[in-house]
Amino acid sequence: MASDECYAELDWRGEDGEPGAGLTAPGAIPSILDPLVCDGSHEGLLAVYSLSKQSNMAGYRAAFVAGDPVLVGRLLEIRKHAGMMVPWPVQQAMAAALADDTHVARQKDRYGRRRALLRPAIEAAGYRIEHSEAGLYLWTTRDGSDPAGDTDRTSRTPPGPRWPLVSELADLGILVAPGTFYGTGGGRYVRISLTASDEGIAVAAGRLAISGQHG
Repeated sequence: MASDECYAELDWRGEDGEPGAGLTAPGAIPSILDPLVCDGSHEGLLAVYSLSKQSNMAGYRAAFVAGDPVLVGRLLEIRKHAGMMVPWPVQQAMAAALADDTHVARQKDRYGRRRALLRPAIEAAGYRIEHSEAGLYLWTTRDGSDPAGDTDRTSRTPPGPRWPLVSELADLGILVAPGTFYGTGGGRYVRISLTASDEGIAVAAGRLAISGQHG
């Protein structure tokens, strides 16, 4: 069993609506390798961790796998032939980032403030957020809407999927991703990211507020 834990430091359960406040403390989500989870045995278990989210190191491709020594050994053998060695400077950068919790707390507070601003604006505009207890995205839908759409057979434009919620938000100047990009389970949703700048999030919240007043 492989556990993707790259969002472990971005848990929003317990938020109280105040920017950056009431959020779960770093480290509160146990790894699959924690004795509380695995009962002290790592057999058959792999924890996959990336610094791309907590440390803004996506471009570094900085990540690691830990767990069952037998499985890790097999991965090491494959790595030698697949050319997936992490460059030494990146390894050093990873070690520095993993040794510092201060920047992780700052990063979480930054995303928490954006979330606290954007989430109520989305909901006040008539949308609903589901399955967004952690991470950098707000999975958004609306009652009676079908973001996945179907094939438009009446349009003069080439056939293709219609995404009503994507179009609604695009009309406000807010670009989102159709949930279908991430699998069939996302068909009812659009994914709104918190990775825009503070200024961009504030502009989006303002446009949603105006939309809600006119809706």
